[in-house]
Amino acid sequence: MIGAMKDVAVECFKRPGRSAVWVPQRGQYLCPDSEEFAAAQREQSLATGSDTGTAARRPTLDRKFKLIFVTASVGTLLFTMLCVSLHLITDGAPPPAMGKLIDGRFDLVKIGFGAVVGLLGGQAMAKE
Repeated sequence: MIGAMKDVAVECFKRPGRSAVWVPQRGQYLCPDSEEFAAAQREQSLATGSDTGTAARRPTLDRKFKLIFVTASVGTLLFTMLCVSLHLITDGAPPPAMGKLIDGRFDLVKIGFGAVVGLLGGQAMAKE
């Protein structure tokens, strides 16, 4: 399952604007419009005599999912860096108002981390 989550995350950052289909023969996600995907389908049809089964075992990643995943990941990273920076600027003892600001941003980090893990886990567990 961890490997499937890694594959989803890598694909989302490699080609965020394009849909992707899992190709078991290649062990990676490929764009359905690409020549590499067409070659994999030809190999599959020659090996089995049919065109079915190429996308089995893992769900298709559409552009909307990739946009949401990348946005949640980048937002989480941004707020993490902001929290660390504010903490370092205040030498670990921020004034009360700054402490509340840091705590509020850290809540966004926790929400973002949960969203990223949930998106990855949901995709890794989904079966088509």
